[in-house]
Amino acid sequence: MYAIWFTFSKSDREYLKNTIDEISEKYHAPKFEPHITVYGLIDTEINEIDKIMKEIILNQNSFLVKKSEILQSEELWKTVFIELKSNDQMELIHKNFKKYFDRVSKYKFKPHISLIYKILPIKEKMKIINNLDIKNEFQVSKLAIQKFSPNIKKWKIVKEYNLKNNQT
Repeated sequence: MYAIWFTFSKSDREYLKNTIDEISEKYHAPKFEPHITVYGLIDTEINEIDKIMKEIILNQNSFLVKKSEILQSEELWKTVFIELKSNDQMELIHKNFKKYFDRVSKYKFKPHISLIYKILPIKEKMKIINNLDIKNEFQVSKLAIQKFSPNIKKWKIVKEYNLKNNQT
């Protein structure tokens, strides 16, 4: 099983990774790479995903995503997360993947960046949120194929694709 992720510019990756690592250490939760899941849990050969990926990212520029708010939920995959404002480019890329993968996986795209994966009492999640001061935007510069495992420690990015740098 694979997931397709948006990943970030070097500086934004480090910024988010430091935040995730800090929270993970404090709450004894697994550490993971910062990402936005574009399409989740595709049970397809990697070569097939790779072919589709190359077609979809052709001529796609890197882009900014903007923070909407920091939220929490009962769901493990959205324990505490940065809700993102949708944008045309994110939606277009998701729709393109949906055309190919909808038959093997129904994935509801709700753009967000998870900050911790651990079932916690609401009081703890609110404490995390109240102690965060997260900047307002992040540069998405790559798409990645992630090999999924129920064990977060076994997650692995198996292939990365650079988006075109649109800074002139």
